[in-house]
Amino acid sequence: LDFSISDKEQTVEWNQNAFMKMENLKILIIRNGKFSKGPNYFPEGLRVLEWHRYPSKCLPSNFHPNNLLICKLPDSSMASFEFHGSSKAILKFDNCKFLTQIPDVSDLPNLRELSFKGCESLVAVDDSIGFLNKLKKLSAYGCR
Repeated sequence: LDFSISDKEQTVEWNQNAFMKMENLKILIIRNGKFSKGPNYFPEGLRVLEWHRYPSKCLPSNFHPNNLLICKLPDSSMASFEFHGSSKAILKFDNCKFLTQIPDVSDLPNLRELSFKGCESLVAVDDSIGFLNKLKKLSAYGCR
């Protein structure tokens, strides 16, 4: 599902449970639009999540992203994240103004790319990043 609207400032009112019946959804890309609220649910089989300006401070609590390979949430309201499982390859949280820390990522041994550039509120990065043997790209410029 690739959702794009032409007016970036138009607020999208939507049903937060819209993804509940989409059990086979593997790729979700939302590049434009200002959503009124975040989702209550993501399918467990989701492999790619890219949502610019993601409106919630965290992912739904009932979402266990075991199959998620790529997660890109630039310019979002994310305040924290916690991922487990070896499948994650790319995590991008660029320009997340509420993100204050990068947690322990030692449970992500296959992580190849981690980006949190422009996160002005970031004050802590866990030392576990230094032990990610497969990490090829780390982007952190523009942080305080």
